[in-house]
Amino acid sequence: MVINSLKLTNFRNFELRELVFCHKNIFFTGPNGSGKSNLLESISFASLLRSFRGAATREMVRIGAKELQLQIILENRFGRERLNITESLSGKRHLAINGQPVRRSSDFIREFHTVVFAPEDREIASGPSGCRRRFFDILISETEPEYLVRLSRYHRALLQRNRALKFFPASAPAFDAELAEQAPFIARCRRRYAELTGNCVSQLLTAMGGEFRIIYRTDAADSASGQLKLLESKRDSELRRQCTLCGIQLDEFDFIFNGKLLRTYGSTGQIRLISLLLKMAQFRIIRDKSTIPLVVLADDVTGELDAKNLALFLDTVSGADQKFFTFAEPPRFSLPDSEMIAVGK
Repeated sequence: MVINSLKLTNFRNFELRELVFCHKNIFFTGPNGSGKSNLLESISFASLLRSFRGAATREMVRIGAKELQLQIILENRFGRERLNITESLSGKRHLAINGQPVRRSSDFIREFHTVVFAPEDREIASGPSGCRRRFFDILISETEPEYLVRLSRYHRALLQRNRALKFFPASAPAFDAELAEQAPFIARCRRRYAELTGNCVSQLLTAMGGEFRIIYRTDAADSASGQLKLLESKRDSELRRQCTLCGIQLDEFDFIFNGKLLRTYGSTGQIRLISLLLKMAQFRIIRDKSTIPLVVLADDVTGELDAKNLALFLDTVSGADQKFFTFAEPPRFSLPDSEMIAVGK
């Protein structure tokens, strides 16, 4: 068991809710709209300080409230630890571990990992390129702490540079050095994890038949000096367009299934299958590369799986330290060391 208790204050639809967990497998049940997914979102947010739904913090604050508060008590190798998060509508954030303030987000998110399985996962395979970049960014951030720091620095500089190109063009080059320093590192990580993930999905596909690979496409240079030259070559076009026209924010990951581009030629069933296998690969990679606890959050995904894929899913995530599931109806499978919690009551 990893998470001993969860307390929400003004989070989504919960004004105040406190839950204590005594088992490894937790089944949240209740009607649609009761807040089951919100509970999973709160756990994921405490792990990575971002919503797996892609929501901004202000969207998670309960309507009518000024801030949200989360408290999670963990049981880990260091004993019992208490994590506290306060987020205001204005964007002010306060983090604490065992009552001691934590200034850097990168120091806070090293307590436990989460892997989320949700119906929206099919967007990884069929949606816009941002969905695929987000998938890999989360995966790499879970296992490479430096990546998240560098990615944050890159996007902060990119935002400032785009603003400068629009309103103060002469100051835009001031942000080139930061972009050039971070882009090659980020691209190298993405390339390595694309290959690792592609190999893992191929292994999972072995019993089913089919070939899968990932082609990573980027214009990022191999060095900072090369990236600076690339930025300089785009200067005139960027001044006309008023935005940055090169860099890792434009990267694409092409999923090739049986020789064809999945998002263009894949059937609904193939897209659903590969999306599920990608998340299983994410679980396996994090499990293999990290020593801190790993929690699985399955948001109403088992109902649409056939018996074969359900068995594969349950076998894959059996190595998690703790699992949380949501169901609108009672589940069609059982697990040892489990408890069922009605959310709507």
